[in-house]
Amino acid sequence: MTMDSFKAEAGRKVIHAFIIIFPCVYFFFAIFFGHLEGLLALVALLVLGIILEYLRLERKARIPLLSCLWDNFRREKEVDHMGAEIYTLLGVIIALAVFDIRVAVAAIMMTIFGDLAACLVGTRYGRIRPAVFKGKSIEGSAVALVVNLAVGFIFLRTYVGGSLWWWEAMQEPSALGSLAGFGEPLWLVIVVMSLVATVDELMISEINDNLTIPVISGFTGHVTLLLSQPA
Repeated sequence: MTMDSFKAEAGRKVIHAFIIIFPCVYFFFAIFFGHLEGLLALVALLVLGIILEYLRLERKARIPLLSCLWDNFRREKEVDHMGAEIYTLLGVIIALAVFDIRVAVAAIMMTIFGDLAACLVGTRYGRIRPAVFKGKSIEGSAVALVVNLAVGFIFLRTYVGGSLWWWEAMQEPSALGSLAGFGEPLWLVIVVMSLVATVDELMISEINDNLTIPVISGFTGHVTLLLSQPA
């Protein structure tokens, strides 16, 4: 891959990383107003995104700033089809609405950072590209697996005193030093979700993985969590 192609892909992935705004919006409203209000805020963003895509695709509208981003950072297959941000929002909403909060957040973060790592490392340094994976590299997926495991290690933990360390830190950052503990890692859930998210990113090409990774890894993680809990 040429350096220009790599820079273009890196630009796309930097913008992709900004989807962390979506869970941040949810948590802001969830902390101050409630879980349902957090989901409604995300649905409002989804409606806005659909309207913008309607204007772009159906009306061929030129919107300042957004049109520049669309022209320079859309993949070729997205030019005449719905953008990845819509699928991402759908995946985030489903995860937060259905799964255990620990599983949902881990699935969303794996979608953001695991996919980002796989793409950037694979694009720049990937050499082993089996035909069955349609151009995706083993090197990129290996790095994505490490990133996904790290994400799981951070977010997939047992409750301490009825709360989660990262939830407490979001509500009151100054209380981080006074926490009773960080909880124990849920290793089985961490490994299962990390593997599923990595395989999803590697195997799926024609379906947008911004939807499939949070939904499929979240589903398997949630089921694993339920089955691993003592009766």
